Amino acid sequence: MRISFERWGGRTVLAERHASAPFGAVKANYPDGSGIPEVQITNPSGGTLGGDRLGAEVHLAPGSPATVLTQAANKAYRGVEASQKAVFRVGEDAFLEYLPHHLIPYAGSNYSQETTFHLAPDATLLAWDAFSAGRVARGERFAFDRLRARTGISRDGRTEAMDGLDLAGGDERFGGYSYTAAVYILAAGDLGPLAEELHDLLAGLSGALASASAPAPGLCVARILTDGAPELYRALNGVRALVRESFGFPAPAREVA
Repeated sequence: MRISFERWGGRTVLAERHASAPFGAVKANYPDGSGIPEVQITNPSGGTLGGDRLGAEVHLAPGSPATVLTQAANKAYRGVEASQKAVFRVGEDAFLEYLPHHLIPYAGSNYSQETTFHLAPDATLLAWDAFSAGRVARGERFAFDRLRARTGISRDGRTEAMDGLDLAGGDERFGGYSYTAAVYILAAGDLGPLAEELHDLLAGLSGALASASAPAPGLCVARILTDGAPELYRALNGVRALVRESFGFPAPAREVA
């Protein structure tokens, strides 16, 4: 899948879109009057099958804000290794929200994910990824064979963050919680005050163990562990609303759920 955005007539539009199976059709929705589009990535097959090799490229031209979401939780099914690689390029003064639903690794699955962001000097990013311990409602906790994820973020060619996980199934990994997430916020300027606000927000959530910090100039990271999916999205949507307010963007027209 390849999509690109550019600014046109007071709003951001899709300048290029190409998708082949298993990705579905790509279209932009405008849920409010801000001119910021939402593009929902769909997978009509319902999940990632063993042996799948998925690739996505997303480009934001200078000055173009956009939100990219997924249709629903991604499911990694039993089978040989499957992988997804996604590359995002965010131009000068552009703002990207990448807000995928969590991944559910099924018993016997082997899944690898690599997500890379290349930011221009004044670009702004809000991105997260999230994972469940498995099909927890069916008693499948860490029954997958292997789960790997890697996130790399660079600005103007310099690495700003490198993060990820590499888990073998079988043992408890989340300290008794069922969901984990990481949120990455990058912007020009000091994000220390934002990190303090996010920490206060997350610390007050029930059913969650979460916090935020600003480990480097222009970078803020939040870590979240929750008992259930409702608590996970309560935390993620709260972070998103606070980040948007801090950067002067309108409140989200609707929550990710």
